[in-house]
Amino acid sequence: MSIHLTPTHASALPSDLRNSIYSALLSSGGIRNIEATLTQLLQTSGFQASLRAYITELFRTGQATTANEAYALAMERVRESMAEGESEGEGSKASAVNGGAYGNGEDEATETLHLRLPRDVVRDGTRCVRRELEKVVQIDVE
Repeated sequence: MSIHLTPTHASALPSDLRNSIYSALLSSGGIRNIEATLTQLLQTSGFQASLRAYITELFRTGQATTANEAYALAMERVRESMAEGESEGEGSKASAVNGGAYGNGEDEATETLHLRLPRDVVRDGTRCVRRELEKVVQIDVE
């Protein structure tokens, strides 16, 4: 399958095209490969453990009482942490990786918790997705 899209068009694929790509990825095993790679990257970086600790703390403190509430709060914290990381720039090694019980090198309460996706996870995850997409569609970069 070969489709030429400008960056503007690529952000809003028609549903029939998107479904065709999903079907091709499912039948080729691409979805499973992407999922396995992302899971492995998140586990080895410590992000999954940090996220689990944060969600456990949300339930323990009563900040969340349902899975939907915990999900919404966790996603909000990830977005905040990613935005903070962008404003800090590339200077700090600590902003690049998670560490410690809560993923930021500190064992503090949820107020100071940073759930920033490590750059390596974003970079390697993006490479994996692109590699799997290139197996089912031709990608031309302008």
